[in-house]
Amino acid sequence: MNNTLYSINGKIVPEHEALIPATDRGFLYGDGLFETVHAYGRALFRLPHHLRRLADGARFLEIDPAPDLKLLARRAQALVDAANFPEANVRLTYTRGSGPRGPSIRGKFTPLTVIMATRHQRPSGARSRSGATAIIAGLRRQESAAASTFKTLNYIDQILARREADRAGVDEALLLNNAGLLCEGSASNISIVRNGAVTIPDPRRVGALPGIAQLTALEAAHNLDIPVIQTSLGPWDTQQCDEAFLSGSMREITPLLRIGEHTIGTGKPGPLTRKLIAEYRRIVERECKPFMY
Repeated sequence: MNNTLYSINGKIVPEHEALIPATDRGFLYGDGLFETVHAYGRALFRLPHHLRRLADGARFLEIDPAPDLKLLARRAQALVDAANFPEANVRLTYTRGSGPRGPSIRGKFTPLTVIMATRHQRPSGARSRSGATAIIAGLRRQESAAASTFKTLNYIDQILARREADRAGVDEALLLNNAGLLCEGSASNISIVRNGAVTIPDPRRVGALPGIAQLTALEAAHNLDIPVIQTSLGPWDTQQCDEAFLSGSMREITPLLRIGEHTIGTGKPGPLTRKLIAEYRRIVERECKPFMY
């Protein structure tokens, strides 16, 4: 069974034909951006939100020419239609492409677009109900780094943090910034629930990537009249909260039940998190149901 299909600059190809130039700057220098979109059937959930974030990153990196968002949307949709998966992880990568060598961005470059659609296997009901575990990574997030709030191809921090999580036998590693404040996970955003409100680290203060799934979770909270607070959070706040959850495009909302040796709340998915999971799913179905298989 073919579980992944590729689009290289708009040409849909199987894996053995999915080739990029060795001179591509995304490969050489991490000079590019990416987005991961959840496809439900033929529907790319919140694709415009992802493309706007990609465009903001390309503007910051001064990638010229800027991505044609309508063209990227058509290419992504064509790939999802061709893959025909019930659910898919769709990764869209946009690099400065090939051009003059070295760190300078002077000169003429030819941007490269690579889109991958991979069949998504949703966790079993038992696994999704059991929730996730995490550690606080020893690695610190550089909140003052120029690209900390963009989804660039420079992912070494996240890779090293996930290595810590894998070695500890947990699902996720949470990153603190240089000030010791809670930032984000290696592949997720974190939210806590305290006194009936959802509280998240303020991305602009702590250097976290503003997650599309987390914004959708906050929309779900608004729909349910649950207060939302954006502020600075420390690791101590995770020990004083009633519930916590992780969010990401593919995981949607996952209850977070333990961080290190500390059990959060009762050690089971909390009532407010369960309500948010259900409302998140209602948002998805409202937007995607006509295109779901």
